[in-house]
Formats: sequence, C-alpha cells, structure tokens
Amino acid sequence: MKTINLRWMYPHYRHVEFVEVSDEVWEAMRQAQREMNNYERRKVYHRAWYSLDAYSWTENYALEHGRSPEDILVEREERAAHLRLLAALPEALAHATPTQARRIRAYYIAGINQPKIARMEGVHSSKVSVAIRRGLRNMRRCYDGLFPSE
Repeated sequence: MKTINLRWMYPHYRHVEFVEVSDEVWEAMRQAQREMNNYERRKVYHRAWYSLDAYSWTENYALEHGRSPEDILVEREERAAHLRLLAALPEALAHATPTQARRIRAYYIAGINQPKIARMEGVHSSKVSVAIRRGLRNMRRCYDGLFPSE
C-alpha cells in the first residue's frame, strides 16, 4: 500500500489530504502522470503554441506524429534505390546521343529551361524538347536493363 497526497494528483485541492492506495492503483497513477508529462514535453518540442482545436487532426499530428518503423524502412529502401539509380546515371547517359545527354544534363542537372537551352545552342525549342524526351527514353531502356525488377 502506498500513501499519496491527493493535492499532488488534483491541483484544485486546497488542503493536503493523504490517502492509501493499492500498488496497482499507484502504478496506474504514476503511468498517467508520466504520459501527461511526455505530452507536455512533446508539445514544447513541436512548438505547438497554436490552438490544437483548430482542426480535428491538428493535435494528433503535432503531438503524436512520429515515423513508424515501417516508414523508416521504406525510406531507407527508397534512398538505397535512389543511390543505385544515381550511380548508374553515367552509364545511362552513355546510352543517349551526345546531344541528348548534353541537353538532359542542362535541363535536369543544371536546371536551365528549354527555351534558354535552345537559344544557347541556336536551335528551335521543340528540337530541345524532342531530344530530351528521346534521351530519357534511351536512358529508361538502359535502366530497365540494369534494374529489371524496379
């Protein structure tokens, strides 16, 4: 049997009152107190100073949102697949013609838009668009040969 102060559990109590409770009740009360403290820590950590009643999902998202082991595993697998594809990029670019590869690098890696690539090369922008599309098709064939299951 444990002796607890009811003022500790119920802040609205104005006087000290001790009560004996069984060990099971004591453990349940301690667990509830831990969960409330954890809740408050998460609220501070996530800076949830806005109204959590704004939407039905807000409080759950702000305070309980954590990545599940499944999400972590999927993220790792996606990252590994991305790295494999990135490592095969030079070989895939080799399957495109030099013009296609140059335009794909300019568009996707350097971030230059198609009209600017056309002006730099002195061709119509539709030629750039067609070259990029065909180059991607050639690269896709290479990737399909390298990674048949993906």
